[in-house]
Order: sequence, then structure tokens, then C-alpha cells
Amino acid sequence: MDVNVQNISNYIEKMVGAEVQIEPLDKAKKQALPVLITNAYQLLQCQLLGAEVSLMVCKDANATPMQLKKHCAIVERALEMHAAVVLPEVKPYNMKRLVDARVNTIVPGRQLFLPSLLMDLRVQRNPVDMVGKPMPVMAQVVVLCHLQKQNLNGMSAQPIAELMGVSYPNINRAVKWLADNRFVELSPGREKQMQFIHEGKELWEQALSVLQSPIERVLRTDRMLDAYICGEEALAELTMLAEPQERHWAITKQEAQQLGAELHKEFGEHVVEVWRYNPKLMGENGMVDRLSLYLSLRDTEDERVRKEVKGLVIGKW
Repeated sequence: MDVNVQNISNYIEKMVGAEVQIEPLDKAKKQALPVLITNAYQLLQCQLLGAEVSLMVCKDANATPMQLKKHCAIVERALEMHAAVVLPEVKPYNMKRLVDARVNTIVPGRQLFLPSLLMDLRVQRNPVDMVGKPMPVMAQVVVLCHLQKQNLNGMSAQPIAELMGVSYPNINRAVKWLADNRFVELSPGREKQMQFIHEGKELWEQALSVLQSPIERVLRTDRMLDAYICGEEALAELTMLAEPQERHWAITKQEAQQLGAELHKEFGEHVVEVWRYNPKLMGENGMVDRLSLYLSLRDTEDERVRKEVKGLVIGKW
């Protein structure tokens, strides 16, 4: 049965605080779907917070959560876009099963659960205010990579993920965060190519207040590591700071787990920084990148280090 599309639109707009235009699914896209899907659903499409979403209005009141999950997967694979089931009503135990199965589900007036878009809204709320909160780690990596290593303008999430060797969902969430917080604009259509709104010094200054230190924790070791140089040792290579007697290395959380008992919280001849992202993503010649180094040292209380840290970004742009 058909549903009142305006009611769906009004509910989504109320929940996310943004205008949503819903229209019938494009004819070419509909033809790409099996008859099983086109017969069982009224198929719509919309742009929701920068993402292209197919709305699947279920005609079968007896469809099970597992059937709905399977059908969503078919649509997502065929159209390469998000898919969400729209149900006029749902029993509480079935809603729990849909949530547990992470099926994008909209029940107008009651539930907006879109895990692939990181949304679970049951009551009206305003969009998330990110002011003053740290930029997500992978969003920070995207910004720093663009500033230092490779121009990412015109690229969509998939090639960026391949370039960095990280998962597509992680980069997709990062790009969405950057778009939601006005660091980038996304092109219309399925590919969602990214374009930074500011460049160079302007982008750095825009991001600086929400960029976080790459360091998750600091440990020590007596072992000589095959890892990128960081901290005061790297700063000494780039500035007039005297070279420290101890070595400083940056490693990933996975590498820290592999080293296990060879790392200690207090004891050891050398310093090991466990980073939130892989220091080799942007580092070169065995040393961490300059901007991550700045972020790792900018809050130091050591005046001689603080003095040299300021010079890391002077004249970069």
C-alpha cells in the first residue's frame, strides 16, 4: 500500500532539523532491482544529511526483521546507496530485533534508527553540536593528509580509504563529519566527491581548536624499536632543540599489543608513544609528520620545547 510521503518527510525533518525532499526512486535504479523488491516495497529516495538514501516502504505487514534486513542488503548492493525500511507500525519486540540486526528503520512518529548514518532518534532533538569537542580521529587524519601529503579534493570516501589503507566505513563517517561541520562540501549524486571549503593556513586555523593530540598513552621500553621517531627526538631533528638522550618512538595500538610485556608504564630507557592513528600514514623518512608532531607537543610545560614547537608551522603555508 502507498503511504503519505509528506508524513514521512515531515517526521524526518522534525527529527534531524534539516529539510528533506522525498521523491520516487529513479526509474533506472528501480530497473536494477529484482522483482522481489519492486513488488514488496514502495521505493522512494532522498538526500539525508549529505547521504543518498533509498526509502523502502514495506507493503507486507507480516515481513520479518530478517527478511527486511536481507532486502535492505539487496538494495544497498544493487544501488550502492543507503537503504532504510519504512514501516507504518512495528511491535516493540520486532523493533528490538531490527535494532539488534542494525537495520535502518523509520517508523513515522515513533522511531528513526539509521545506524549506517550514525543516527538513533526517538524524540525530537537538535543536530549534534560539535563545537569545542575533539575532531574524530579519522576526520583528523583526512585533514592532516590533505594539508601535508596529498590533495584530496575531488575524491570520494572509497579511494581515500584505499589510499590510507583503512576501512571504507571509517573514512565514510569521517567525511560525513567533516561535511556536517562545514570543513568540506560534498558533490550531489552517488559518489559524493569531497571539496575542502578552506585550504592551507585557513584550513589549519579552522581546525586547530578541535584537533587532538595523536598520543593515546606514553609508555617506556628498554628495547630498540623499528618505528618512526617522534616527540622531542623528532623536534630536535627539525629545530635547534638539543637532542635528548633517550629515544622517542611512535607506534600503533596493535603494535603495542604485540610488544606486550616489553612495554612498561614507568620503567625503560626509551619513550614509546602509542598513537590513535598510524604514524606512518603521513610520516616520511622514519619520522612522524610535522603537524601531528606539533599537536603531540603543543601542550607541553617544558618552556624550551614549547619555544621550538611554535616554529613547526611558521612559514609552512
